[in-house]
Amino acid sequence: MDFDELPDMLTVEEMAKAFRLGRSQAYELTKRYRLTGGKEGIPVLQLGRRLRVPKSALAKLVDTLPTPENLQ
Repeated sequence: MDFDELPDMLTVEEMAKAFRLGRSQAYELTKRYRLTGGKEGIPVLQLGRRLRVPKSALAKLVDTLPTPENLQ
């Protein structure tokens, strides 16, 4: 799945599939985000009873991850 083809707001399951995570792990990471006030985990919005992961937040998260180039 190409990142550009993803919807602007993903379900947790869609995010898990795109990042090759298990469903339980994905929900745990969104829970951690909510419990730490955004300091850890995967960015998520709670809209009523539904959770949505903004694609723009995922793009920022990926851009801040360490890579071999910026570890040197």
